[in-house]
Amino acid sequence: MAVTSNEVRLHLGLTESPDIPELSVTEVRNALRCPRSFALGRARGRAVTFPIGSSSLGAMFHRIVERFARESEAAARPGIRTVGAAGRERDPRALADGLLRHLVSELEATPEAAMMPGEVDDLAEALRRLAGSLTPLAERVATETLQPIREHAGRDLRAQMTGPGGVSALLVAQTGELVGLGEGALGVVEFKLADEASEELDREQGALYRALLQRALEIDAVPALLRCNPRPLTTMLSPAEADSLVERRILPLIEQMVGWSVRPESAPPTARRDLCLVCPVREACADTFQGRFEPRDSALAGGARPVPDPEGKLYMPIVSKADVTTAYDMAGMEEAEEIQNRIVAEVRRQGVGVTPRKAPIVGPRLITIEVHCPRHRVAQLDRVAEDVEHQLSNDEVRYERIGPRPFFMVPRKAPREVDLMTLLARKADYLRERPGRFVVGEGMNGDVIVGDLSDGSSCHLLIGGQTGSGKSVLLRALISSMCHFHAPSAIRFTLVDPKRVTFGSFAASVATHLSGPVFYDLEAFLPALDDLVAEMEMRYERMERCRAQNIDDYNASSAEKLARRVVVVDEFQDLVAVKSLRQPFIDAVKRLGAKARAAGIHLILATQRPDRSTVPGEIKANLCGRIALRVQEAVNSRIILDRGGAESLLGRGDLLADLGQGLVRGQAPMA
Repeated sequence: MAVTSNEVRLHLGLTESPDIPELSVTEVRNALRCPRSFALGRARGRAVTFPIGSSSLGAMFHRIVERFARESEAAARPGIRTVGAAGRERDPRALADGLLRHLVSELEATPEAAMMPGEVDDLAEALRRLAGSLTPLAERVATETLQPIREHAGRDLRAQMTGPGGVSALLVAQTGELVGLGEGALGVVEFKLADEASEELDREQGALYRALLQRALEIDAVPALLRCNPRPLTTMLSPAEADSLVERRILPLIEQMVGWSVRPESAPPTARRDLCLVCPVREACADTFQGRFEPRDSALAGGARPVPDPEGKLYMPIVSKADVTTAYDMAGMEEAEEIQNRIVAEVRRQGVGVTPRKAPIVGPRLITIEVHCPRHRVAQLDRVAEDVEHQLSNDEVRYERIGPRPFFMVPRKAPREVDLMTLLARKADYLRERPGRFVVGEGMNGDVIVGDLSDGSSCHLLIGGQTGSGKSVLLRALISSMCHFHAPSAIRFTLVDPKRVTFGSFAASVATHLSGPVFYDLEAFLPALDDLVAEMEMRYERMERCRAQNIDDYNASSAEKLARRVVVVDEFQDLVAVKSLRQPFIDAVKRLGAKARAAGIHLILATQRPDRSTVPGEIKANLCGRIALRVQEAVNSRIILDRGGAESLLGRGDLLADLGQGLVRGQAPMA
């Protein structure tokens, strides 16, 4: 329910007192990202510190820049805040050395960061880029602008801002870096680690700083964003654009924030799907907004990933083993007993005397009923089975026989959702033993279906399933299960998503385990695949010197560990369909498929159109593990599994898997 202006004024005492609530710029930024994170911060008495973009090291980046700025300020003339220490502000190498020195200090104080080597490397590179970008900024500080910089840099700002409904708040902040832009103009600079995905948010924050400087100090500053990742990029906002952002977005938001301070439960959810996956106050949000916590907000597996706490410091979450007992499926058993009685009655009505052999097997999506009849009546049961299916067609009953054993299979009217976290808890000991082990789903008998990339029969996977089959959900579950118990230093992923729909916001939840950004451009992916071929050869050279037979032997004897590398390509048929990409891709798959297992490099290729043209024999022969979801025809099933059956699956995660232990049917978990 919305909070009215009068209610806010009455609650805050604004009708009888000149006091108005204070809001910080950090709180406004949080509210722009997620109103609920602001409201929870207010309830906790301190603002939430989000990771910058999807990076868990964003807060570390800002601490380094701020500490370096204070150091530079102390080394410069009294009161003048510059971007480099006196005598070195124009030397990018000296600037980089200073910034990296602070990075070393941060890493010594935060040992958890060592588990994210990829992000630490990115942060170091971002600091080098920052040093190169600061040099021209230092050169542009004009003599005539030094006085206002001396007077106002680093000062506290306090300015009253009023929303369109008349509700006011006192905005509090500290001036950022002020630099001269020539001809007496001033710019307020914000340093950013995140990529362009957060640019809109950064522009709004820059506009807010301009408004504060105008109201508090009567300084007309131009907002500038200096971004350091993935490349140096300076964005300037025109005064008109900045002022328009304040009127359209900031002032109405400030009025709403005053209301959310009164009623935290009235704050709406964020519109950004990726933020829920990296939110440091997820549990508090789930408790506060019970009943209004959207299904898409459910967290993904990532227990071995260092995460920021509400103050921005990194910590390793405790991965609990949880209760591994499987809850009794009362609703499923009742449905199974009812349909079993109806099947037995119908078969007997057809003249065949049968009895249930044992209790029905109740899976997440399917009920399996095994019946017993005299051996000499099995052929008769085969003949009447079609009539039984017809009479019970509303229940979608299907008859199958495995050897002499007859079965009836019935889809559940109310399927049970398979939860990934429950499966991970049940197989925690197995998954922890070695990086590369994964969960596929829950079998028809309730067992957890698992696989191991170090096993020769499942070291590379071929996955096929039409639209709606649950292929994307399965891919996310496979990746999540491999990340959950192992640090980024143990396993790294390269994700390829040409249609831009499979990994989307999911990539944020496993960002520390990624070797780089998700590939959307297939031509850009091929050089990365060639690099993996070269890395495979390099790894074998290192293992040969250590007389190690595989990556596990090498890591057991070497101080410098090698991470398993997993390449996950969704819709790989797009690579095969383009003439210029087809042969280079097939050649790389053949080399990696044939040799890379012992080196700890693995392929997971998925397609929604498994046929001879999209899955050529050279690819199929090198991908030994097979998982088929629902496909259109039996011929598509044979491409994946070398047999039919996948055309009869139920869709939405119902699967057949062959990971070297025979064909099993199961249900993929939600991820």
